[in-house]
Amino acid sequence: MEHFAITDVGSVREHNEDSYLVKEYGDAALFAVFDGMGGAKAGEAASAMARDEVEKYFDGFFREGGRTEPAAIQAALASAADRANFKVFSLATTDATYEGMGTTMVAALCIADKVYVANVGDSRAYLLDSDGAMQITRDHSFVQYLVDIGKITPEEARTNPKKNIITRAVGVDKEVSVDVSVLEKKQYKGKTLLLCSDGLSGYFDAPALAEFCRTHEDCESMARAMVDAANAAGGSDNITAIVAKLK
Repeated sequence: MEHFAITDVGSVREHNEDSYLVKEYGDAALFAVFDGMGGAKAGEAASAMARDEVEKYFDGFFREGGRTEPAAIQAALASAADRANFKVFSLATTDATYEGMGTTMVAALCIADKVYVANVGDSRAYLLDSDGAMQITRDHSFVQYLVDIGKITPEEARTNPKKNIITRAVGVDKEVSVDVSVLEKKQYKGKTLLLCSDGLSGYFDAPALAEFCRTHEDCESMARAMVDAANAAGGSDNITAIVAKLK
């Protein structure tokens, strides 16, 4: 599977609090993006810790055989998030240096002709092609709540001053709730998977993301163009993107 991952500090921040994970297990591929919060040291620690815990979990999962039935994969993604949550929350509540830290998580596991997408927070997953872009995940954020109850439009949400307030994150509470979606091959065949932090998605609507797919054939040039465009638009946050071609 062709894929490329990139992370960039952006044009404003001094530290990069994003982390990402790209790993292949035979015919399966795992991709994940984590956007840390809580200040430079804490945010970096939270995202890196969550990434490492998710990787360790799936290393063990596939080492032990890696069951491929949908219920087992969905449970595995939730369990990996639980493990990351426990690790981050434990440190945040025992060391004052890390008090209040947490991280978003969006992960995609491509296995057995399905793509499983798990998310906590406002890092996103999209399916792209030359005709358009579909957001797979639903943000756990205050502005998404306002959209859901009809107070603001999705377009207004992109520029709302409270757009960075998230309602769910890994490591903030003792337990975490994870949303998991399942994509069948007929839904994703021939499309491009994008996982990204809000440093990217905050600047581009679906038509703009589809334009990147139309103008860049390979994953690396597409991902780099997205990061460059986000920086050109302001680069107010760290920017992370994983782009993968789905067959």
